[in-house]
Amino acid sequence: MNREARRAMRRNAPAMADKLAKCCLDFQGAGLVAVTDPKAIAALRRAFRLMIEAGGKPVAVPVSEQEAEGFPHHAASRIEGGVSWLAVGLDPSRRGAYALQSATSNVRAAAHDAAKEKALAKLALICASRGFPYVQG
Repeated sequence: MNREARRAMRRNAPAMADKLAKCCLDFQGAGLVAVTDPKAIAALRRAFRLMIEAGGKPVAVPVSEQEAEGFPHHAASRIEGGVSWLAVGLDPSRRGAYALQSATSNVRAAAHDAAKEKALAKLALICASRGFPYVQG
């Protein structure tokens, strides 16, 4: 991607991030469920904007518990007292994808590192194929 294309992406980042955030589906569980909670969409918008500004490379950001609770299936994997990280990227069809992960530890920095790395690893699995892959736990 040349310099002008990167500039155009950064200029259009807010609008592109908004579109990506509003189209996300949670597919871990019994079926597809749209992400509709305003706090979850705001977290997705923030992460997608950073991803676009980084040239489309996957990005992970910490999210508050209130933001994490807005994702449809987060309650099933919620860790009491844990921290949550949201990773976003693009699949081979250039559709936005995300992974949300929580972790806990007596050492808060270790919990953040674990949640971030696990979210990025899950995202890599999701983005490895087109469409909606089956991802366990």
